[in-house]
Amino acid sequence: MEFRKLTAYHLKATETDLTVLFNSLKRCKKEDFEDRYRKILLTLPSYHDLKYENSYHMMLLGMCAWLSNEYEVISNREVGKGRCDIILKSKKNQISYILEFKYTNDSSVDLKQLAKSAIDQINSRRYNSELSGTVIRIGLAHYQKNVEIEWQ
Repeated sequence: MEFRKLTAYHLKATETDLTVLFNSLKRCKKEDFEDRYRKILLTLPSYHDLKYENSYHMMLLGMCAWLSNEYEVISNREVGKGRCDIILKSKKNQISYILEFKYTNDSSVDLKQLAKSAIDQINSRRYNSELSGTVIRIGLAHYQKNVEIEWQ
């Protein structure tokens, strides 16, 4: 519980924001997840802190610690034909998730297309090869505090 409070404090997000974010994920409520993730991005101190793909990855990875009772949180581990950003492998026979992050510093890049390319990467590199049951693939494409999210 203290870790949750500390994470929320450092991300300048409320515990409610993080609870709603992950409840939306677990219930496959894509729009609610996207809305809450966008809200959290807007609460961060500056987009200058989010300069690279790894910044977004680490931010969400820290938040994923909230899920450690229900999911094995795997980051940057080689699987399939590459190295996936984040895998949330269900411990309780629930849905597992694969999250792939993309980042651009070019405002003219189509974030929806970039998010789709993250899904393509998950599929082509077979990041799901060690998962069983239902797996949801999520591509997150960022430009500063803007994000587009693709689910499959």
